[in-house]
Amino acid sequence: MVFLKHFKKSQTHESITSSSPTPPANEIKDSTSYVNNPSKGKRTCIYYSNWSIYERKHYPNDIPLDYVTNIFFAFANINSDTGNVYSSDEWADFNYELDPLPNYNNDGGKIKGLFGKFIEIKTKYPHIKTSLSIGGWSNRDNFTNGLNTTKKLDEFINSTLNLIFKYKFDGIDLDWEYPNNIEEANIYLKLIKLFRIQLRNLEEKLCLHKDTLLLTIASPAFDDKLSIFPIQQMDKYLSFWNLMTYDFSGEWSETCGYHCNLYKKHSINNNYNNCENNVDELCGDDAINYLISKGVPSNKIILGMANYGRSFINTKGYGEKFKGVGKGSSDEDGIWNYKYLPGKFKEHYDSNAVVAYIYDSNAKLFISYDNVESIKTKAQYVKRNNLGGGMWWESCGDSYQDPKRCLLINFVEELGGLNDLDKSLNILSMVGNKK
Repeated sequence: MVFLKHFKKSQTHESITSSSPTPPANEIKDSTSYVNNPSKGKRTCIYYSNWSIYERKHYPNDIPLDYVTNIFFAFANINSDTGNVYSSDEWADFNYELDPLPNYNNDGGKIKGLFGKFIEIKTKYPHIKTSLSIGGWSNRDNFTNGLNTTKKLDEFINSTLNLIFKYKFDGIDLDWEYPNNIEEANIYLKLIKLFRIQLRNLEEKLCLHKDTLLLTIASPAFDDKLSIFPIQQMDKYLSFWNLMTYDFSGEWSETCGYHCNLYKKHSINNNYNNCENNVDELCGDDAINYLISKGVPSNKIILGMANYGRSFINTKGYGEKFKGVGKGSSDEDGIWNYKYLPGKFKEHYDSNAVVAYIYDSNAKLFISYDNVESIKTKAQYVKRNNLGGGMWWESCGDSYQDPKRCLLINFVEELGGLNDLDKSLNILSMVGNKK
């Protein structure tokens, strides 16, 4: 019962790191074992944002949880003055009242906060692991300013560990978008190293097998960002890479383009590693090959997919100039949640690039996105190339109420069904099964 004894300490608000300060990075010896503990099945990972409960009215109960192996909770923020990692929305995370899971005994009461909700989910679904995701695009500058002293680095690590321990997360996900230079990339590496050694210390305290606790990053999928990463060294400490193989084009682009294509539009065919060298196009296959070429095992790469489309307006179509991106279906300009597509417009599919799109010549509107056909092809790609699984940003965009259109469900079915997913136990289930 040692594991349970330690785990229940999370309810005392006692710091788990106060007596063990963060060691310097050079104390992680070169002999530190390489993290490559892949699951027996594929991972299906979704990012759930704490703002989903507001305008989008999307709740964890909406998700077909049997089809999910990992939930990444977005986002915790960073105090750039102190390095402290904290809830970005205390009302949503700790106080908002949510309905309990259907047909689940919790005395009929409401669940308090999203953090409490995910503890409930993990209790009913022992295969679901949760990670606290830190940062995100809107908080990107807080990494640079929040990690620029040793004291801030210590606070970053210790405050994060206290959060995941107290709220029973299975891991940490870092979403720094993005380190701007080699110096910042090396700071990122140092942070990852120190987190891994502290997670192993925590595993020892909790009587867990080594590398049970997850450490991941939301990784860029662009050459200019990946090229400054010390990828081989980072990979030594990471559980897997959530590769953001989307947002390849948008309002920042010079011309209208696809945003979540697996291959380049002008590839000869869809065979693995067969993208043409066209600097004007980005594709998921290139990013995956880049990581593999740097020594990352394919089973540690998670293919990122989009539950949304990106639009361009006042354009003649792909490769043409545009003026604006339009309002979209969400609170972000140019973003259309998948569940609202194709709407009144005719859907097209580019089988060469593996992406769906809409082009309406009257409205001069272009939207690219993943649909069921592209998702199934990506599932085949994951199987064929022994990738670790798939990931979606973000959960609120999928059409969960319609299984025939649901991207998550169709991806899993194309992989081979629920039996082909990772079924390893989460921390709460290990507590319950400890003899």
